[in-house]
Amino acid sequence: MLRRGHTLSASTAAYLEKVVVDDLSPGDKLPPERVLAENLEVSRTTIREALSDLEQRRLVTRTPGRGTVVAPRSANATALLETMSADAEEDHVAELRMLIEPQVAGLAADRATASDLVALESILASTHTGLNPTESLAQDVAFHMQLARAARNPLLVSLCQLSAGWVQTVRARSHATREGRRNSYNGHRDILEAVRANDHDQAVAAMTAHLEEVVRLVERSNQ
Repeated sequence: MLRRGHTLSASTAAYLEKVVVDDLSPGDKLPPERVLAENLEVSRTTIREALSDLEQRRLVTRTPGRGTVVAPRSANATALLETMSADAEEDHVAELRMLIEPQVAGLAADRATASDLVALESILASTHTGLNPTESLAQDVAFHMQLARAARNPLLVSLCQLSAGWVQTVRARSHATREGRRNSYNGHRDILEAVRANDHDQAVAAMTAHLEEVVRLVERSNQ
């Protein structure tokens, strides 16, 4: 459940972040600290440190007497999701990704916390060429979304959510072959290494190279 190679608070924060993002909705309450500590087999101090991390990232709110509640999405991010069309041209979205995602990777290299690294490492560890195309695509989307969250800008998270939906079909073509799935893993590994090293420029370069490889694979599949 928790990855013990990192500090317990970082591993706990990464685990709880995944629960908040994947399993809960805004307004949902998390179990009390005592229950979380018992379920995860860590101290209440570790739970408090992890929840403080999530609160600083505006994923949850903590109120005496009410407990810990999943925070609403940023008003700006919600407006962006509601007003931008999902009918964007594939070429336009690919261009948007090339403009935005390398900078997202650079910001992640600048801002990623220990819990972000735990989450990114966990996703990468779950990615391998033995996955089927659907499973591989899901891990691809999860990695890019976690990277956006590590950049600490809710608007960038929303942009990445939008582009993921817009290019789902195109992106799937890059995962249709073992070569494509292998290249996805290698690209993510290089990006993570740069983020772990807090190397902004290398993270930008690694993401750029990764996206260029995706374009090449998709173009080949269209021939």
